[in-house]
Amino acid sequence: MQYIHVVNGDVAGNTLRQALAQAARPDPVVVLRDDLAVGPIADVDGSGLIRSGFWQRVAPRSDIDFAAEMQQALDQLHALRKEETEIAIWHGQSASDQLMLRRVVFHLYQSPQRINEVAMDLRELETPAHGNLASIGMYPAARLARRFSTIAPVSVLRLGRLGYEWQQNVKENADVRLWKGNTLVPAAYHSVDDVILERAPQEWAPAAQVVDAVMGAIEGLLASDWFVFWRCRELIGAGQLVLRGNADSLQTCELRRNPSAGGE
Repeated sequence: MQYIHVVNGDVAGNTLRQALAQAARPDPVVVLRDDLAVGPIADVDGSGLIRSGFWQRVAPRSDIDFAAEMQQALDQLHALRKEETEIAIWHGQSASDQLMLRRVVFHLYQSPQRINEVAMDLRELETPAHGNLASIGMYPAARLARRFSTIAPVSVLRLGRLGYEWQQNVKENADVRLWKGNTLVPAAYHSVDDVILERAPQEWAPAAQVVDAVMGAIEGLLASDWFVFWRCRELIGAGQLVLRGNADSLQTCELRRNPSAGGE
C-alpha cells in the first residue's frame, strides 16, 4: 500500500526519503519544519504572526521567511485533508515529534480512517539516546526502511486523545513543552536559562562550546543551537552573562558568567 509519509524536520525528511529509495517505494514525504516544542503556539493554526515573530527573534540573521514557513505548514496540512491516500505519521521520543503528531491528527479529524503511525523505539538507535529522547532524524535510513511493514492504523480512541492534547497545548501556550514520562509537560524559559547558567563558565569560552553543552543537558528537550543561543543572548541582556566578539554569530563569539551579577 502507498502512503503519504509525514515527518518533523528536514533531517528526518531526508533520511526517510533515503529509506524509501532503499525499499524502492515511490511514496511522497511531507516535511513539517516547525520545532513546536519551543515558543508560543497559540496562533500557529491561525495567522501565525506571533509564532513567526518568535522565530525572527530567535534567528534574526536568518534568511528564512518565517511567516511564509507558517503559512506553508498550514497549506501542507490543508492539502493532506484533501488527499485520499493513507497517511503515515513518523515520530520518535521527543517533544517536537510528539507535538507534530498531535497537530497532524487534529487537522485530519475528518479522516480518522486514513491515519497511521510509526512509533520509533529508543532501542532502535545505533547509539544510546541522551536523556531517553530521540527524534526521527536520529535514526539511520536502513533502520527506518525496516519499519515500512510495521505501519499501523491509529485507534479512534487514541486519535481523540491526541487531538485533544494538541488543543490543550495550544490553549496553555507555554514557553516550552518537554517530553517526560511519555507526556508533554509545559515549562517556562527559566527552566532552560537555569541549565545555561549552571554550565556557563567563569572564564571566557567559545559560545558554540557552551551552547553544545547545554543542548544535551535540558531534561525533556532536544534543543536546537538556535534556541539555546537566543536564550544566552536574553541572559546577556539581563546582565547574567557577558559576551565578546560578534554577537550575531555563534561561531565567532565567547561567553562567560557576569562576575558582577547577583549570586556570584
